[in-house]
Amino acid sequence: MRNEDLAWALHHVAVAAAGLDVALGRRLGLSPGDYLAMKHLMTSEEALGPVELGALVGLTSGSATGLVDRLERADHVRRLRDPHDRRRLILEPTERAVAAAEAELRPLDDAIRELAANYTEQERATIGRFLREITGVYRAFSRQRTR
Repeated sequence: MRNEDLAWALHHVAVAAAGLDVALGRRLGLSPGDYLAMKHLMTSEEALGPVELGALVGLTSGSATGLVDRLERADHVRRLRDPHDRRRLILEPTERAVAAAEAELRPLDDAIRELAANYTEQERATIGRFLREITGVYRAFSRQRTR
């Protein structure tokens, strides 16, 4: 596969993933923006506060507060004091929200496992390495300043 073909294949994956996010958000009773926020909270490697979450989904701090209020009222998130800085609030998905997302994703996870079984362990290791590295490329590109 040529590099250009691989780049376009990744764009197609990204578009399919965006469509999947809209569908999953609907199934969970969330708007696309609220689902994106929950997705960030559920996958972030570090604790996120309202301001950081707002920045990730493109909201001002005031709008981010409204987003968090809405998610909290719907029992999707809870606000907690940061154990390392008691002045700071962090957000945590509720157990109910995590369980609902996992239930919706289970058939997709099963399909991915079934597909992955068609590849050797070495091929899966290569694919995994590529996906981790491309994730870093995407994140770095996202952080670049706009013109």
